[in-house]
Amino acid sequence: MASFFAAVSGGSGASSYALQTARREAQQAEQTARSLRSEAQSAQRSADEEQARADSLQAQTAKADDRSDSARRNVASMSQAQAAAAPRSVPFVNAAGQATGLLLNAVA
Repeated sequence: MASFFAAVSGGSGASSYALQTARREAQQAEQTARSLRSEAQSAQRSADEEQARADSLQAQTAKADDRSDSARRNVASMSQAQAAAAPRSVPFVNAAGQATGLLLNAVA
């Protein structure tokens, strides 16, 4: 800054140089600002896309949890139905019609 003021007060050649330097610095600052603005907008778009992706994954997770809960309930229900339908003790009857023991369900 001090050199800028010294150059301005030094004469017309110096003030012309100082003016050019100030214009160059202003242009560079504007270019930097545009570049940073562009990067910020790009980063915001990326963040928005990632948020949308996260929201979508959350929705998919909720659906998967619901399907999992439903499948577990179905398994429990079917297991209870099978257990209720399986005979507990079936008498084994011989040819003479006498009960001689119990028939076991050996299917596993």
